Amino acid sequence: MNKRRNIVPMILLIVAFLAMYGCSKREASPSDSEAGQLVFEETQSVNTQVEQPEEVQSEEDQELNDAEKNDNAEENDKDVKPSKPLPALSESQKKALEAQEILKAHRNKNLMYSPLQDPEEEYNLNIVKNIHMIAIETGEYSINQTKTNYKIGGTDLGISFNLEDKTYIAFGDTFAEECFTNGWRSNVLAVTTDRDYTDGITFDSMISKPGLKSAKELIKSKKIDNVEMTTIPTGGIAIGKTLYMSYMSVRHWGAPGEWDCNYGSVAKSVDNGENWEPIETLRWPGDSSFCQMAPVVIEDYVYILGITGGRQGAAKMMRVPIDEYENFEAYEYLVGIDEEGEPLYKTGEAAMYETYSVLPKAVGELSVLYSDYLQEWLVTYISGTGNIVMRSAKNIYGPYSKPVTLAAQKDFPSLYGAFMNPEWVSEDGTKIAFMMSIYDPVYNVILMECELEK
Repeated sequence: MNKRRNIVPMILLIVAFLAMYGCSKREASPSDSEAGQLVFEETQSVNTQVEQPEEVQSEEDQELNDAEKNDNAEENDKDVKPSKPLPALSESQKKALEAQEILKAHRNKNLMYSPLQDPEEEYNLNIVKNIHMIAIETGEYSINQTKTNYKIGGTDLGISFNLEDKTYIAFGDTFAEECFTNGWRSNVLAVTTDRDYTDGITFDSMISKPGLKSAKELIKSKKIDNVEMTTIPTGGIAIGKTLYMSYMSVRHWGAPGEWDCNYGSVAKSVDNGENWEPIETLRWPGDSSFCQMAPVVIEDYVYILGITGGRQGAAKMMRVPIDEYENFEAYEYLVGIDEEGEPLYKTGEAAMYETYSVLPKAVGELSVLYSDYLQEWLVTYISGTGNIVMRSAKNIYGPYSKPVTLAAQKDFPSLYGAFMNPEWVSEDGTKIAFMMSIYDPVYNVILMECELEK
């Protein structure tokens, strides 16, 4: 009886244990629970779209959230530094940008003007074509970066002459900035051995004071209005090892194209252009036709085409034996042409005022070159129309042909000067390069090229 009573509780304990064990096994089994769950999820995805209720915020909660966003925004604003306003451009920078835009447009031009009017076919010059810009020679935006290298932001002219393997290029009034300010020098000089002009002429150097990166003034001027404003180069040659540069002493700048001269003269250098000495015994009065002189060597003589101050006068001529170049009394003035077409010369100061007009007025910024291709002399200058023209002649003293336009104001506004060099010739003489100036706002020198056709 007692054993039986003991067995019953034991049996009940075993049954309870087995029941608990079976439940844990079912909970661990994936068959029913996972299968049911899979069926539920699939049903939900295919047959029903259960929307989740939106969370509703109280006005108080909304205000708290808005305040928190504002705080974060202010914190982010503190991290972002305000950008500094760009500095205003200086007048020089404005000029440089404007000039670059103008020159960019000039680069795309390739021009040809009317052919020579020559019904009798007296001259070989016929057409000047393919007139275009090759390179910008001066200014910071030029191939020579003259502002950085020589403190030249603006200059003009570009009158050249040669000695052995070097070409010397003289410029007129020169400034450190683009807007005619700072570092005014009346004249400066570049030196180059670059004889291939077709990709622009690169300067080897510019004449400067030792240790200074600034082109120096060669021929001093007083820079006083109505006394002496400036001294401007007008031409140059080499005789032996000596360089000679013609220049004019300007007393006063007048209206455009007009200025008064004190005199025309010559300076020389015996040390490859480093230093220049004015020859005071070689001075032509300001009212003569030899304030602006363009010399050229022909055999045993130096021939000089000259004009008075400004651009309004006619071109005259004188000559001197090459070995008497520094002797003022040895100069002979062209006073006429005889019946056989031969030149007539006289010496003496009186003859200076009796000179014959080689080119009719108005003539400004003369340049002269002999063309082997045409077998004629070429002159270029700015005419009374404001255009740069070219003429040709069998002899240096003329008679010269009618003008052919080389560059027009309408195509290159404010242009002047077209300075040639016998080394700047290519394609068997059919192509000629020349330095041309453009005034405001560019006030720099560009290298141009033209093609001649008989």
